Amino acid sequence: MLKERIAEKMPELSSGQADVARFLLKSPKEAAFLTALQVGERVGVSESTVIRLATTLGFSGYPALRTAVKELLMERLSTLERIREISSDDANLYLEAIDGDIGALKAAQESLEHDVIDALGEKIAGSAKVFVAAGRSSRALAWYFCYYLSWFFPGIEMLEPDNALEKISAAKEDCLVMGISFPRYTSWTVEVLRRASELGVPTASITNDHASPLAAWSRWVVSAPWNPVSFIDSFAAPLSVVNCVILSAVNVLGDEAQKRLQTLEELWGAQKVYASAKR
Repeated sequence: MLKERIAEKMPELSSGQADVARFLLKSPKEAAFLTALQVGERVGVSESTVIRLATTLGFSGYPALRTAVKELLMERLSTLERIREISSDDANLYLEAIDGDIGALKAAQESLEHDVIDALGEKIAGSAKVFVAAGRSSRALAWYFCYYLSWFFPGIEMLEPDNALEKISAAKEDCLVMGISFPRYTSWTVEVLRRASELGVPTASITNDHASPLAAWSRWVVSAPWNPVSFIDSFAAPLSVVNCVILSAVNVLGDEAQKRLQTLEELWGAQKVYASAKR
């Protein structure tokens, strides 16, 4: 739809607006996570030029235009379409992959929602149980998330499809159900959050955007730019944001976190968990 609108309105656009329109179509992965001001800076025009483009194209404002950019990005999400876009030059492919991750990390740094992360960290630290739902490639993020939080909070648990609904149906208001998913979103993760929300259990999500289907069923939403690399879901930026949530929860413990780490170091040493490097 965005492509058609731009094609129809292109003769009416100013040179600056046309430059912005071409940027949106050429770089939807980057533009989908930028503010109007940031888009203007990338293209070399004013923020007002970007906003005027949105209204000229028939959108209610820039947020609606950015949603259309995200929909354009989603159109290119099939694995087959993504693999067709990769460079045939290995050296360029590797650089493109790394550049994409660097861009996503910069976008994450610029859009980091400190207040939401702080609030979610407090909720995690104060919950009797934290159930985490994630499927397919996002499950790797969930495992990492649960692994480090389990050092400090024994009530962290990854949900399995076989009995997830039974477990959340027994959860109380002092629990938390979290979903982690990025495009293409897993239906099971959305369903877990929906059922938990309807049952009155507090919910949260780590996803790419507040327009994500997970966000509709989450009290706390932590967004992280997501960067597909060919057929791979690259989670460089989401992993960095997950680290922030982990740190937020552990920081709530204060000195107790240091004591817990000391206990773990003694346990690991006694059990020879880590091998020494040869010299």
